[in-house]
Amino acid sequence: MNFKPVDENSLRHLFSSPLASELLRMSYIGPVLNAAGTIETSPDCLILDRRRTPFKSLRCEFKYIPASKQDFAHNGKFDVAIVWALPSNLRKEQLRDDLFQQNGCDEVIVMSEFKPLRELPDYNQMDFSSFGSIEDIKKVVLDRDFPAVFALFIAAKICPKKFQMEKMVALLTSRFPDVKRMTPTGRANAVSAFLQTKPALLKRMHGSYYRWNSEIDNAAAVGLLAEIIAANFVESLPSADDIASVSE
Repeated sequence: MNFKPVDENSLRHLFSSPLASELLRMSYIGPVLNAAGTIETSPDCLILDRRRTPFKSLRCEFKYIPASKQDFAHNGKFDVAIVWALPSNLRKEQLRDDLFQQNGCDEVIVMSEFKPLRELPDYNQMDFSSFGSIEDIKKVVLDRDFPAVFALFIAAKICPKKFQMEKMVALLTSRFPDVKRMTPTGRANAVSAFLQTKPALLKRMHGSYYRWNSEIDNAAAVGLLAEIIAANFVESLPSADDIASVSE
């Protein structure tokens, strides 16, 4: 289960998650070694850049929300800075230019610019006893086609609001050719099947109105579903317009 980071250490853990690895096309290798094979205290680590071939290793420094280049003044030479966010008075381009002169760094990656990471749940005093059901979601959705998971994400995202089945089916039909080729009953069943899963992820409210099962923490579910959509289906999350088109 992933959350928005609250400090540099949790930022590093999020970077190493399957979700961030897929989005950034980067992965952790290990600590930086000098010519004698001894671990360097700075920068933080080596990462593998998989954005283009051939892959290459980069010296990387993590900072949670740096105020300026001074936060990196004692980190030596590195290739890329990975941060969660930047203060409003610091532009990424300016920080990159400053770090190039100071540290030889020619790239700054702001992880919160990636929508699936930005929409992770906040780390707070959650009811972690419900996380057994959250983890069970993965077993359910990986057996489903992406359009159904797309709809499920929207249901979790708008909870406690309801959605109308006809509007959800219309959205899926307009977005996905595979759904358009289904019979009308098949289109609705792709979504309503989540009423019968274990655990049940949707509940029927009245008429053609449905809602995320409020017994399962929807904020935590949004984070997990975002990870599954990005890392397992390698697809984009529903847009704000998609979500607005079905919510009541």
